[in-house]
Amino acid sequence: ANGCINDAARAWFSLGRDRYLPSWFSAVHPKYRTPYRSILFLLPIALAFAFIADLNQAITFSILSGVLQYTFMSINIMMFRRKWPLGTIRRGYTHPFHPLPAIVLFCLCMVTFFAIFLGFGSQLIAMTVFYFLISLWFHFYRYKFVRRGDQFSMPWPKPQGY
Repeated sequence: ANGCINDAARAWFSLGRDRYLPSWFSAVHPKYRTPYRSILFLLPIALAFAFIADLNQAITFSILSGVLQYTFMSINIMMFRRKWPLGTIRRGYTHPFHPLPAIVLFCLCMVTFFAIFLGFGSQLIAMTVFYFLISLWFHFYRYKFVRRGDQFSMPWPKPQGY
């Protein structure tokens, strides 16, 4: 649980710094150099999961969130190569079998979602509803605070189609 709080707090810190979440979360403790506001915000949530939720439900929700991230990662890998084809930017490494690893990852995620649905269907639906509502909140409210120009400072060419 401690590792999850530390990981999540740093993720919330980064999201606050980039203004995907309120910048309040991007504060760093002056002495310990830790994202203390994010930690203080997430601690009661973790305690609520620990005391109210069943352990297997909390673990399943955490795993579902990770698998959802891997699912988006596989899609983004393919979109990245489509927007910046070989030769448009300097790459440190080019995978010789692209897009096969991304397709395999996507298929594994779908199999995992199906397996979780068989055992924890209600939690999968609850997670889907939760992330859908959060996405709506971000799209209609929070995105207007994001300054994309501050984030992307690499000298890459514009992607194809833009």
